[in-house]
Amino acid sequence: MTLLTITQDVAVLVGLQQPTVAMSSTDLTTQQIVALLQQEGDELAGVINWNELKVAGTITGDGTTTLWGVPSDYDRLIPGQALWSTKYPAVPLGGPITDAEMLALKALPIQPVRPVWRFFGGQIEIWPALASAEVVNYTYFTGQWILAADTVTKRSRWGADTDTARIPETIIKLGGIWRWKRAKGFDYSEEFASYEREKERVAGQSGGARTISMASGLRPDGIWGPSPINPIIVT
Repeated sequence: MTLLTITQDVAVLVGLQQPTVAMSSTDLTTQQIVALLQQEGDELAGVINWNELKVAGTITGDGTTTLWGVPSDYDRLIPGQALWSTKYPAVPLGGPITDAEMLALKALPIQPVRPVWRFFGGQIEIWPALASAEVVNYTYFTGQWILAADTVTKRSRWGADTDTARIPETIIKLGGIWRWKRAKGFDYSEEFASYEREKERVAGQSGGARTISMASGLRPDGIWGPSPINPIIVT
């Protein structure tokens, strides 16, 4: 299915005339359907951990840099133990720690053996600095859930009628139906119930169910537990 065919299906299923174009349409109703499909896709991409949107990322240390930018298509890290160093392959880097924990660690006269990390100013701070050529691997979810007709270009907003979605389009279509009915003030309870059932079914097949952590956090020493700061230090 493409943006155009999804738009056409939504229009027909809510009792409207089927449009011949979507992105370039001057019809306000068609424009509204496209906007609702964008809203639905954004929400699905942001709240469900779709396997289709996983991307591998790497950071290679240089011995001095501690602040690392995230990829341009970055949306969020995978849940759980996210950053793994090739220097310490058996234990993840401690984090994300809080700002207070990072400040407390930096105030100590000694440093952790293994770096810890946090999000800071839209970047990932890894401290102390990674050793030269030390590689940290991680997996993140991209916000680019749309694929162009060339099957190469990925983007986060519809750009052409021939665009397809990298997440299940059946859910986007069902989402567009109930969202349109809600926007028009119609009863959408049945459509919403069908949408929720299909979303749970397809998300489960994709391995995209939300991850719920029962731990209180990863301490800087790499052990799950409530202790805020208990770093492994060098003497």
